Amino acid sequence: MRLLQLRYFIMAAELENMTQAAKELHISQPSLSRTISELENELNCQLFIRNSRSITLNENGKYFYHKIKNALNIIDLASQEVSSQDEAYDQVISLRCEKSSQIIPAVMKYLKNALPSIKILLVQRGLEDDWMNHCDFEFTTQKIKNNKNFLLLKEEVFVAVSKSSNLSNKKSMKFQDLKYQNIVMSRPNPLRSVIENSFKENGVSIKPKFVTSDISTQHALIKNNFGIGFVPQYSWLYNDFSDTCLLSLSPQKVYRNIYLSYYPSKTPKKYHEQVRKLILKYFKKMIEN
Repeated sequence: MRLLQLRYFIMAAELENMTQAAKELHISQPSLSRTISELENELNCQLFIRNSRSITLNENGKYFYHKIKNALNIIDLASQEVSSQDEAYDQVISLRCEKSSQIIPAVMKYLKNALPSIKILLVQRGLEDDWMNHCDFEFTTQKIKNNKNFLLLKEEVFVAVSKSSNLSNKKSMKFQDLKYQNIVMSRPNPLRSVIENSFKENGVSIKPKFVTSDISTQHALIKNNFGIGFVPQYSWLYNDFSDTCLLSLSPQKVYRNIYLSYYPSKTPKKYHEQVRKLILKYFKKMIEN
């Protein structure tokens, strides 16, 4: 079983679309399909449920995905640590995030400006408790058991509508009012889970009309009144949404939390406490501004 096969499998599983996954991997779609088929033949089982437009993991695929994802985390971090072996251990800080976010590059730049001597290793792929002792810090939307967890951000999730929409004159939207709207959403991720769970708690089931994890694409579709979307109060506003209307949900607003989490055994590291304080300071300033 080749490492490349596993990376291709992870990308296809996360995007749930062979064409999009192939584009992200910079290979042809037939080449990706062939690689996935070879992996399934080697495992002697199917990993995906396939239809004409998308793919989803079956039970075998889900089990394999979670096992392989954790293994790839270890390989990725080990590779980065080996390539940095000439640098002092204390000068390398590893950060992990559940999913990509516009906040992360800005935080990394802030840390590098404040502590130019440190090297930041960025790790991404899911959330497993037993993986946390390999990273210095985790950006997560949920508290991690046995870790120290600091609330960085509690942000409201707004409904975003075009200024040309007949909804733009409202101050808030009820969950029921959105049931039959064209909804633009990200692919499955922690933010989407928060939104879907809030609707479920209010007895409303929503099904996206268009799915894309590219924030700029979502913004353009909403702005041009293709449909409505959901925008977190702080972490997406590196994009300028001033050309849309941001409405609260009712009868209760929807919020999501972002925590800074770390395994206690990591604290003796030389720069750990400085980095922790800088991250807290960065998020405090972001909220104040």
